[in-house]
Formats: sequence, C-alpha cells, structure tokens
Amino acid sequence: MAFINGTFYSNVLEQEVMLDLYLPNDRAENTIKAPDGVIYFLHGMGSSQKRFREYTAANRYAMDNHLAIVYISAPMSFYTDMKYGMKYYTYITEELPQFLASAYNLNLPREKTFLAGLSMGGYGTLKIGLNNPDMFGAIAPFSAPTNMKQMAATMKEVPTGSMSTFVNVYGEDLVMKDEDDPWYLIKKVSELPAEKQPRIRLMCGKQDELAQIYKQNVEFDKYARTLPLADYKFMSWDGGHEYAFWDRALLHAVAFFLENDYDENRLKLWRSEVDM
Repeated sequence: MAFINGTFYSNVLEQEVMLDLYLPNDRAENTIKAPDGVIYFLHGMGSSQKRFREYTAANRYAMDNHLAIVYISAPMSFYTDMKYGMKYYTYITEELPQFLASAYNLNLPREKTFLAGLSMGGYGTLKIGLNNPDMFGAIAPFSAPTNMKQMAATMKEVPTGSMSTFVNVYGEDLVMKDEDDPWYLIKKVSELPAEKQPRIRLMCGKQDELAQIYKQNVEFDKYARTLPLADYKFMSWDGGHEYAFWDRALLHAVAFFLENDYDENRLKLWRSEVDM
C-alpha cells in the first residue's frame, strides 16, 4: 500500500492545506492497477483528517477492497464556504478533485467515486453529496446532524461554546440557505431521474444523544422514505457518538459502495468461535 501524508498550496483557501491519501498498490501479481473506487472522507468537529484513520481500521478495509481514501482536512467549517473563514465547500468540490487528478491520476468515474463522513463530516456528506449528485455515485453519512436549522435555533436561544463556530460558518444571524439544508436537498435529489441520484446510506447509533442526533436522523429518515429516492436506506444499531460505531459504519459503507458482501463476511468471521 501507499500512504501519503503531506500538504499542498490551495489557491481557493489561500494557504497550505493538509491532505492524507491511502492508495492501494499491493497486489500478488506485482502490477499497478487503478483503484476500484475512491472514498472522500470528512472528519468531525474538533478533530482532523488523522483521527478517523488512526482510531479505525479504515485503511485495512480499503486494502481488502482495493479502494483509495482521501482524508480531507476542513477544521470547524461544516464543509461550507464560511461567512468568516475558508471556502471549504469550493475547495472540496472544485479544486481538490482537479489536484488529485493532476498529481495522482486519481480521476475515477462517478459510479466509483464515493463520499462518507462522521458527525460534522456526516452533515458535510449530505451537503456536498446531495448538492453534487453528478460527482458521487454513492454517499454514506455517519451520525450526521440533519436538522441544521433546528440546531441554529438552539444556538440562538442557549448560546454555548459552539456558538462562535456557527457564527463563523453562517454569520451572526445564523441564516442558512436552501443548499445548507439536508431536508431541502434530499427532496431536490429525489426529483432527479433514478440513474442521476446518488445511492444513500444514512447511519446513526441508537444511543447517540449528542444534540439529539439520533432523533434528528429518525425524523429525517421518516421524511426521506416519503420521497421517490432510487436507493436510500437508514441503518441503525446500538452505539453512541463514538469511533467503535463509526468503524462498523465504514465496514457497511464499503460493502454498500462496492455492492459486495464484505461487511457480512467480516462480521461472520468476527463472530466465529475461538479454539482455546
């Protein structure tokens, strides 16, 4: 395998930006083959592009399936062109794909290009994936805040330490546009022909009580199931806002992206009896 940790200068962000890449290249026949897919991965609030790959088996799952992973850094941004800050949405949707194609020949067709993320990155997955259905063949948000307007209203009523983050992203009045709202976006995507819709797997732990995220996901799922979505499903099991949950979520996401039984096979193996 090739793991690349580095920086490059972003003209959009007007600064050097961190970027980690996992590129599969160990093959028994000693040949170089293009990845079978690429996952753009979005980290959570207060974290970085390093945390997910360090706390989960992400690279091993990618190795087993000959996938590339792009670990994106976008701190405290909600993956938005911020009111007072960087233009991370433009960076991720325009500049970064061009850089990856130029520097690493990582330019796969839509049906092999996937998007996933956790918490703030789960929201980013919905925002970016649903706003750009022509870029991503499938998306998988983990533990995503889905009702950002409700969260903004809460911030106004009971300001917390996170208030400054919301102000930097959305401005003092916390005004959110339609393109910031997953409810608006999922309906807009549902109006596309089936072949132009990204496939969607929403995942959240049943004990995820942070900002009522599980409740937000249940309500969002109830609405999404009323829409003519071509391939949508909400998956939930016991778990909180934690890496143990997100590791398993990625296992399911990889199988979903590649439409194989990788997750079922792994889970069966882990449940096998141990000879003592």
